[in-house]
Amino acid sequence: MPRTAIPPKTTPARRVAAAVGRNSTSLADVAALAGVSPGTVSRVLSRPEMISAATRERVQEAVNRLGYVANGAARALAMRKTQTVGALVPRFGGSSFPTLVQALESALAASGYKLLLSAPDHARADDPAIVRTLLERGVDALALLGAEHPAPVFTLLHAHRVPFVMMWAQQSDQGPCIGFDEREAAALVVDHLADLGHRQIGFIGGRTADNERARRRFRGVIEAVARRGLTLNADALLETEYGFREGFEAMQAVLQRRTPVTAIVCGNDYLAGGALSALDAAGVPVPQQMSVASFNDNDFAPYLHPPLTTVRVPIRAIGEQSAAQLVAQLKGETPTRVVLLPVELIIRNSTAAAPAVPSRRPRGAPR
Repeated sequence: MPRTAIPPKTTPARRVAAAVGRNSTSLADVAALAGVSPGTVSRVLSRPEMISAATRERVQEAVNRLGYVANGAARALAMRKTQTVGALVPRFGGSSFPTLVQALESALAASGYKLLLSAPDHARADDPAIVRTLLERGVDALALLGAEHPAPVFTLLHAHRVPFVMMWAQQSDQGPCIGFDEREAAALVVDHLADLGHRQIGFIGGRTADNERARRRFRGVIEAVARRGLTLNADALLETEYGFREGFEAMQAVLQRRTPVTAIVCGNDYLAGGALSALDAAGVPVPQQMSVASFNDNDFAPYLHPPLTTVRVPIRAIGEQSAAQLVAQLKGETPTRVVLLPVELIIRNSTAAAPAVPSRRPRGAPR
């Protein structure tokens, strides 16, 4: 009579060995390898703050060894949450926004959330369909850039009760804002130049028609110039896209017009970098003949030639604070309506006392 084969007893070691040889692994496989319960694995992956660092490390090591990928759709269905936050940040590439988004993503990840980024160009940035698509993807919350958005955007968010925050924004009746005071930032730059004796200044900034941040910055400069009794020379006032090339070409235009300005304020450090390069190419010494000041204090600002005087704005802190506000809302807490973070003027070698202007001899006067 043939013997009936007795299947070997399933042990954690056998389960792990089998899992390594399969194309997919289960939560139980990870638990067996880590020596914890499947519930603990689930909590490590969805609510890591609830589990000790040692256990998290052990579970993560097992996840990495087995190549485990959670069934996000099933988990989202069970929790009615996707642990995902959406962000709408237009023109992501050529600006300070990568730093902002990186800080947002890192702070969210620390609380167990993933970031889903939408980065349309400015022409499509106000399309409510983008927000609708993010909601259809099941994001639990949303981070918007700025406070000016079409009414349908806010209608969607309020109707679906989706927590949201507006980054790099000063105030809005629609929801919480995280940013800084653009007037204060502009005053720091203009007051610095005025104290150095500059009276005629120019401004190279972003296009104000479709950029609320450019509008606020320009408005702040105008107010500070008026308060200090300076002149914002119309021939040295240009709007362009933010970028090194654009700053270079704008500064060339100012030089070609032979305006009597002794200082140029740029809307951001990218424009200022291009402006410095144009001045260098034209043989205009900075800061002896022309001072240049800017905003943002990007990582490259200290390494320009000469190092750039600029207002340090809290780009990274805006991302971190926005993440904190979103996580708080997702926990049912009431958000702070407005958070304005501090700014600071960083004085470097691109600004100095205004050059002496020789008095003009009246026409026809004897030499």
